[in-house]
Amino acid sequence: MRRALLMASGANRGAYYAGFLEPLMEAGIEFELMAGVSAGGIAAAWFAAGDPAALIDSWRQADRWRVAPHPWASFGRLRTVDRLIREITLRTMDLEAARTSAAEVVVAAARIVAPGLPLPKTELRCLSSRSAASAEQLGLMLRATSFVPWINGWRAAIAIDGERYLDGGLVHRVPFRMVPEGRFDELWVAACSPHGLAELERELAASRRAERLVLVTPSAPLPVGRWTMAWERIRPAIDLGAADMRAAIEAAARGAGPVVVGARADGLRARLEA
Repeated sequence: MRRALLMASGANRGAYYAGFLEPLMEAGIEFELMAGVSAGGIAAAWFAAGDPAALIDSWRQADRWRVAPHPWASFGRLRTVDRLIREITLRTMDLEAARTSAAEVVVAAARIVAPGLPLPKTELRCLSSRSAASAEQLGLMLRATSFVPWINGWRAAIAIDGERYLDGGLVHRVPFRMVPEGRFDELWVAACSPHGLAELERELAASRRAERLVLVTPSAPLPVGRWTMAWERIRPAIDLGAADMRAAIEAAARGAGPVVVGARADGLRARLEA
């Protein structure tokens, strides 16, 4: 069975994805390609690194910090998102294990192609672990996919091989084209934010994929917001992700048709059947 996994953006709602890894490892479910945007892209790299305890610990380490609204406000307990990724995620994750994993990691970033206001003009670019020459370059890719300009600085960007990148969610939150058609038997797709769920519905309406789809979305309201850092709210989001992934694994094992898990399952299923 050839499988791919695609995870949408969601900022700190992406803690939901942190609950996926342990159930997938326990069930022996492996993916040849793990793709994502912003928080989903960072989760994809974590899954390739294959250390659920370290993944959860990275969220626990973030508890003492809060998100700074601008780089100039990054002092005391306040940190920009990019600084938090550099100081926690990239120091906790085994980047070399993720880079050399048998599973390819693909993250979406918004490549700057021309000036513009209030943001430059961008296009979606998929960055692969296969093209990362080093663990450090993979780290740059993870920073690029999650580089939100209004938090990290309006004029700042991540430079990779002469190109400049911003958060991939500025272009698409759930870009199905990150996963090549005709290559996989199953496509597992996860979305955790309201905007991600709305874009997922639009993607399902616009695209008829040949793969069996397994859709995993929150079965209850997430206790975290876009920039929530408090562990007492992050932990329940992780636990909900684990429960929903276990439900998806069980449903996928029972039959051959599409699987939809989450509070908006009826709407998503209707899109599949339209």
